[in-house]
Amino acid sequence: MSKITIDNEEYKLDDLSDKARSYAEHCHDLQTKIVNAQKDLEQLVTAKNTYYNALKQELETPQAAE
Repeated sequence: MSKITIDNEEYKLDDLSDKARSYAEHCHDLQTKIVNAQKDLEQLVTAKNTYYNALKQELETPQAAE
């Protein structure tokens, strides 16, 4: 990451103060974490739906006498 765009204005990280560069790096890291969390959530929802459908199928299947 060598540049950042804020409100349609591009900034070179090398031109920013240490504090601003640190904030920009945090924003970048957090955006990456958000994307990863969204992917994780999609996987969790898919897994939950798979178990839910398996449960429905199990409940609809007649059980043999045990």
